[in-house]
Amino acid sequence: MIFVLINIILLFSLAFILFYTEKIRFLKKGSSDILLDILKRYPDLYKAFKNTKSDPVTFSIPGLFKTQTLEKDSEKLDDCYDITPQGLTVTENHIFISAYCYTHKHHSVIFMLDKKEIDPPKTMILKDRTHAGGLAYDENRQCLWVCSAAKNHGRVSAILKDDILSYQFVPNPEIIPYYHSINFPAIPQASFITIKGNSLFAGSFDKTKDGAVVKTTFDKGEEFANDDSVDETIDIPKRAQAMAFYKEYCLISQSFGPVNSKIYIFSSKQLSSGKLNSKAALKIIKAPPYLEQIAVFDTHLYAIFESGARNYRKKTAKFLMEVVAFHLPSLLDKVE
Repeated sequence: MIFVLINIILLFSLAFILFYTEKIRFLKKGSSDILLDILKRYPDLYKAFKNTKSDPVTFSIPGLFKTQTLEKDSEKLDDCYDITPQGLTVTENHIFISAYCYTHKHHSVIFMLDKKEIDPPKTMILKDRTHAGGLAYDENRQCLWVCSAAKNHGRVSAILKDDILSYQFVPNPEIIPYYHSINFPAIPQASFITIKGNSLFAGSFDKTKDGAVVKTTFDKGEEFANDDSVDETIDIPKRAQAMAFYKEYCLISQSFGPVNSKIYIFSSKQLSSGKLNSKAALKIIKAPPYLEQIAVFDTHLYAIFESGARNYRKKTAKFLMEVVAFHLPSLLDKVE
């Protein structure tokens, strides 16, 4: 018994030493070298990264060391050191990132980044401490959808483009208003969202069993609809963090804990069947731990990881503090 206990202690000690040796090795390098070192361990992603046509290919996530937002009790401006990135969506000119306070002491925020990196990032304060797990930009309604808070059901809320552009953090930071909300009683929470055409998809994360995505379609003649109607429900793999579309493919990101994440590639035909089984995926792409939302713009897949946040940097040596762009045709090479 003592011999077994000694061996267990030795194994844990070895794992501890290896973890921090790797972490120190990364910290001695520049951010671009760290990123390349990490991606080299994931051949599909590394190839797609090297073939990326966008410029720049990475975007630093703001606020990871300190974000100013409202404190939940006083509703006064305060420094938050625990901002954790979650949602991501990309437009022609901007990147939007949603983030929440890990300790839930502060309001959640949305960052707007200029893709050309001319204007400084803009911080927008949300009305509550929602997890804000997903974002989707709606070109038809000219708004930004965000996963918002609701009790025992999913909800997404729209922020108008005009309100985003006119929002001023200084001198008096205020909560950016929601213009419209849609409830999804069929799912316990809206963990992530995406848009395809005139349809909005909201999905729920489940740690132990398959999750679900619900789809609602807007009438083209209406700006917004709010009858809580659902066109269909789709079963998805457990621990799903995001859904995205590219041509005839549906992509699902999956992660939980400090182990490798995955990106599942499915066909539109599989999506139409109402069940996306991880074992039936056309391709499975391994990715670094703590992958959150993935978003498609043009021919690139953008990915965000929560590993750069303070409470996750200590859990993995492979932490990423950037939004990273990958060339989708390279990523989908040899999809059967």
